[in-house]
Amino acid sequence: MSYRSGITDGAGKLTPEWRTLFERYPDRFLLGSDTWVPERWASYGEIMAGYRAWLAQLSPVIAAQIANGNAKALFATPR
Repeated sequence: MSYRSGITDGAGKLTPEWRTLFERYPDRFLLGSDTWVPERWASYGEIMAGYRAWLAQLSPVIAAQIANGNAKALFATPR
């Protein structure tokens, strides 16, 4: 999932539209970040804190699925 504005409102609360999408289709989202410019590293901790804040507003199962579970399933290599 690339950066999208509007996931949270001005107070940091997950918007109803995004909550509905996440809850209805939790297997369709991956969360990640990149640093396309070096200056972004300076705010990386803040960016991750923002992601964790809205993930915490979802059920733990859905939050874990979006945060890392879907990526693990998608990129898992057979043993």
